[in-house]
Amino acid sequence: MPMPLVSVIMPCYNSAAHLNEAIDSVLSQDYPNIELIVVDDGSTDSSPEILRQYGDKIRLIFQANSGPAAARNTGMRAAKGDYIAFNDSDDIWLPGKLSAQIALLEAKPELGLCYTGWIVWDQQHPLADILAKRPQVSPEQLVPELSGWLYLKLLAVCYIHTTTAVLRKSLLQQVGYFNEAYRIGEDHDYWLRISQHCQVAKLQRAYSVYRDNPVSITKKLHPKNYSLLVLEANIKQFGLRCPSGNSISQQQANRYLGQRHFIYGYQAMLNRNRAVAFDAFRHSLKYGYNSLKAGLLMLACSNPITFSVLVKRKEA
Repeated sequence: MPMPLVSVIMPCYNSAAHLNEAIDSVLSQDYPNIELIVVDDGSTDSSPEILRQYGDKIRLIFQANSGPAAARNTGMRAAKGDYIAFNDSDDIWLPGKLSAQIALLEAKPELGLCYTGWIVWDQQHPLADILAKRPQVSPEQLVPELSGWLYLKLLAVCYIHTTTAVLRKSLLQQVGYFNEAYRIGEDHDYWLRISQHCQVAKLQRAYSVYRDNPVSITKKLHPKNYSLLVLEANIKQFGLRCPSGNSISQQQANRYLGQRHFIYGYQAMLNRNRAVAFDAFRHSLKYGYNSLKAGLLMLACSNPITFSVLVKRKEA
């Protein structure tokens, strides 16, 4: 019986420095039936030239710059596989990833998605040294507390890293695609929506390496608090109840919302945006999240001199 085809979607934008490593980590997987779809999202560096060197080893799509959600959606619409997986153009898959995940998904039809552990690489130390220190875990070992009906836990934390996820393509008929209105957080939104339709499972072993980038899009202060918007939208659509029947209180949900305000306020503070920081800490206080610290930071933001001193201390 032939192994099911896995369509691997890789958005690419100005990733020339690490692109070869990302692509090769997919093509070198021991799983025998892969199509790698790379969507170049308007790169202005040498990424297109690097991609063309792979010839028919990859499926290559070019589009105007539209952001990672749109690039992934383009790749997903072109996918021919039974399963869809993701890797980013500066991250690395480790050997055995797809084999372990597809084996689990084929054995457990109730699962719609399988994800794995991952390693955050600061690039200050050799990757080989970090990999050598990984705990010895069997490929089949699950994380029970982060498997099953995960909606309520995903409201608190986005436990699923995109480069580790493999999902059944059939889910697209129910869930659709990434929401392109979110410049960041589109992955968290997608996993929340999926978690209303199926159970998921986490393999404990780390099968992906996330390259920590100090200028990453996720570290910039965006004009909107996308993390908050994602949470608000999903609570509005799905409420506070999981398909398993479990639920959380509105008080607990308010803590999650307050936390999103607090984190955004902290980002705004570090980006020296006093007005945005003040407003975010005020909302965090309203929701009762970390009230003492939120209140003190809000007061600090109310005075330009105090604010400047505080930011300098945080930067030191």
